[in-house]
Amino acid sequence: MSPSGDGPDDAAREHAPGAPGTGGASGKGTQRRRASLSLETIVDTSIAVLDREGSRRLTLRGLATELNSGVASLYWYTTGKDDLMALVTSEVLGRALGQFHALCGDGEPGPEEFEAFPAPRADPRTSAATAQALEELRCLCLCLFSQMREHPWLAGQLLSTARSEENALRTWECAGQLLQRMELDAEQRFYASLAVANYAFGTGAGIAHRHNRPAAEESARQVHEKLERAGHSGPGMLPVVRAMLGSFGDHDDRSEYIAGLELLLAGIERQTWGGSSTP
Repeated sequence: MSPSGDGPDDAAREHAPGAPGTGGASGKGTQRRRASLSLETIVDTSIAVLDREGSRRLTLRGLATELNSGVASLYWYTTGKDDLMALVTSEVLGRALGQFHALCGDGEPGPEEFEAFPAPRADPRTSAATAQALEELRCLCLCLFSQMREHPWLAGQLLSTARSEENALRTWECAGQLLQRMELDAEQRFYASLAVANYAFGTGAGIAHRHNRPAAEESARQVHEKLERAGHSGPGMLPVVRAMLGSFGDHDDRSEYIAGLELLLAGIERQTWGGSSTP
């Protein structure tokens, strides 16, 4: 990667006789000069394209057009689309981490979009240190889910690739450090960290992906119709399903995600009580 932000082919073209914008051998000098590239510009533009058109529509050729550059220049920064998707995924996860640290620094419980879902109070058996760590762990998970809602392609990317990008590992590290502040033994911390990572990156991504798809409302309607048919299949049949039909369409992705997250955190909290099961 060139420190100047330009690939070697760009530099050669800019100084060659007849290069665009130089008025060289062409004698015209009316063509637009190609924009100087940087990895930051490439990543930010890629995110904008992904947000607008989705991951299937993103191509290096189309991205080069957006950047007013050549495709060859992009290969100075990335080896291909898969590598580019890893870069943008890491960038967005980094934004989630940045938001988390900013919110914790300001004493805020989570992103504004979750204000209608206040955190539950800690159990009296839970230490102050664990209660604080649980609040921050909840905030971290909400920041991750917020990015999935803002960037619909992110959930599908997390579901389809290994989570080995730098900021994915930093996120797991952050969760692990929060768990270290709780009264958990090493084995409990290990399994709790796996559970949190799998929920945030797996189940949470699945929820966001399902609700972000263009046909999500139609899919929900079809599922609702199937449940209604199953619920009305005969007297006394599927009573639990029939009882849930009224609530099936009354929740959104936020409430679904938070409900599962709080069940997970409540289980972790209970493990910190050291065997005590009664108030």
